[in-house]
Amino acid sequence: MIVKKIVITSGIYKDQELRLLVSFDENNKPLDLINLNITKIGEVHIATVEKVLNDIDACIVKMDSGDKGFIENKKLRPDFFIEKHSEKKLVCQSDKFYVQISQDRKGVKPYSCNFIESDSKFSSTYGFINYYFDKYTDKDCEIITDIEDYIIQEFNDSKISIRKYEDEDISLWNLYGLSGLLDKISSKVVHLKSGANLIIEPTEAMTIVDVNSSKNYGKSTPLETNVEALEELSRQLRLRSISGIIILDLLKISKKQEEMLIEDAKDLFKNDISIIQIHGFTNLGLLELTRSRCFAPINI
Repeated sequence: MIVKKIVITSGIYKDQELRLLVSFDENNKPLDLINLNITKIGEVHIATVEKVLNDIDACIVKMDSGDKGFIENKKLRPDFFIEKHSEKKLVCQSDKFYVQISQDRKGVKPYSCNFIESDSKFSSTYGFINYYFDKYTDKDCEIITDIEDYIIQEFNDSKISIRKYEDEDISLWNLYGLSGLLDKISSKVVHLKSGANLIIEPTEAMTIVDVNSSKNYGKSTPLETNVEALEELSRQLRLRSISGIIILDLLKISKKQEEMLIEDAKDLFKNDISIIQIHGFTNLGLLELTRSRCFAPINI
């Protein structure tokens, strides 16, 4: 799933003013839906070590923005520290270095960070928009926005040009039906073309996904319905920014078909921007997945 188009716009949804980045694939289907009001991925900061976590070989840092960050010690390169207080230790309290936020935080947890040698290649306006362009877009990706803040020289000088949307008859928000898209990702029910559906139930500990034959009963085999469900789930996980443990309750199939389905799942999930690990079926016939955290959910 390659990003071929990006829409950056704002609108009101459920009494909230949202600034959104919405990406689309080559078939004009939405891929990522990101709330620009809350994401901090891509931001570059000076970080000061507050606590070294020797038991997990990582450290907690305080960034110059005031936010807390988490970074694994194996990512650190002491030769490029701004300040270093010990020649014998890899890292210690009060050491300073540059980091870039790589994952939005979940709840009160710190932001996950990557180490960078310096901030020389990042301008003062570098942030999520640049990061997303650099990391996820195709070279001929089309960018459209009606927000003046994003039509600046910084982006126009990059490898991707941004086109200003100027049609006064219909807003960019309405043109791409973003209220309807938000309605869909806010609903726990996802309808499939065959008549079956997915029930997506997020909980504190994990996300439960139930596959129901519903109106599809008897029209296709359980294996065919499960494959269709996995295809849709591969999009829903990304659109909804679902991470952590995912338990999938599929329609009952044979052990041999379960093995076939795992291979299908590997192929479907391989292009996700997050890391998805398939842990197999439990004794109860539930498929276990984990997906690494990346963007913060829309939270509406």
